Amino acid sequence: MAHHNDFGKWGEEVATDFLLQRGFEILARNWRHAHKEIDIIAQQAGKLYFVEVKTRHGEEWSAEGAITAKKRTLMWRAMMAWKLQHPSLMPVCYSAIAIVIHDPNESPEIRWYENIWEM
Repeated sequence: MAHHNDFGKWGEEVATDFLLQRGFEILARNWRHAHKEIDIIAQQAGKLYFVEVKTRHGEEWSAEGAITAKKRTLMWRAMMAWKLQHPSLMPVCYSAIAIVIHDPNESPEIRWYENIWEM
C-alpha cells in the first residue's frame, strides 16, 4: 500500500466490501464521464447511491473534509451523466465512505455517510 493510487484502490475495495456486506448491489466502480468520476455507484432499497471514497492514514487529514463543494458539484454532474445513460426514477443519495487507518496492525475505521449534503 505504499503507492498513493494503490492505497486509494485498497480503500475502494474495503468500501465495496462494506457496502456488499450491508446488502447493496454494486452497479459500477470508478465510473467515468469526461473529467468526472464516481468511485462506487450502488443501489439498495429503491435508492441509487453515488459514493465517494476517501482513504487516509490517521486523522492528520480529514477524509470528510476532502469532499469539497467542487467535488460535490462534480459528483452531481457525474450523476446527471449516469442518469442520461441509465434512466431511472430512483431517488439519489450522494454518499461518502471514509476509510481511516489508525494502526497498520488493526482493521481500518470505516465511516459511512449516506448523504453528504447533510454532513
